Amino acid sequence: METMPVDGLTLFFDPQERQAAELMRHACEKSIRLIRACWGLETPQDCRVYVMTSWRRFLFHSSPWTWRILLGVSVPAWYSRVQRLWRIAGGWVQRYGRRVAVGVKPARLVERADRSMGERIFYGQDDMDEKVQQVTCHELVHAFAAHLRLPLWLNEGLAMVTVDRYFQKPTVRYETLEVLRRWAGGTGPGEYRSLSYKDQDAVVYHCVRGYWITRYLEDTRPELLRSLLSQRHRRRALEDKVAAALGRGREAFWRDIDGVVACHFKEEGSSLAE
Repeated sequence: METMPVDGLTLFFDPQERQAAELMRHACEKSIRLIRACWGLETPQDCRVYVMTSWRRFLFHSSPWTWRILLGVSVPAWYSRVQRLWRIAGGWVQRYGRRVAVGVKPARLVERADRSMGERIFYGQDDMDEKVQQVTCHELVHAFAAHLRLPLWLNEGLAMVTVDRYFQKPTVRYETLEVLRRWAGGTGPGEYRSLSYKDQDAVVYHCVRGYWITRYLEDTRPELLRSLLSQRHRRRALEDKVAAALGRGREAFWRDIDGVVACHFKEEGSSLAE
């Protein structure tokens, strides 16, 4: 594999993928500037980005040799899940101790992926080079925030809001507010380990919920987000801080937040339409 240094991280690619690597280099540079400026997050000490053409090669090349042994012996436990993820994902992040590895598919493989779930969340994107930039930015946010162990809603919301800033326009469908209205009424925060990609409705809900809550906090408590990202918090303590900032207890926050957020952005959309 060839390598390319990019502002504190290393980009890995096969020689025949140089065009894809150049596109991802540009996306990395722009994303890193945004992540620093918006959230105060710095490049992880050991961060690798891959033009990912094979999930097997990505996993085993990106991992330290001690982790490769663990990956090898545990294949039966994760093989089917990774196979499903490969079919639908444009990229993902792996963390190996202090090392964080980001894999992003080149445009031709992004185009072949099953985008049915993404189309329920994001505005249509026919330009696959732009889609690669979107995925690169999204996954880099996850990589830069990996040490914070953020809850699902904030981890996904932060990445999706940053992509909006990358393109200077909303990338998540306004109509996804209807998802919050349909699910409103006391659903808990959700966790990655409890989500199954077989349940698309739940995955879509928790992703768009994180996006709209993060946007709501940007609108109403902009200082809170940077404060939350300045150090690692236990998840319950982090969510207690968010709830308290909005004048609610934790249980009341999760009971009410979908309706509060949907109402806030419905009014904003109405005022823009006028």
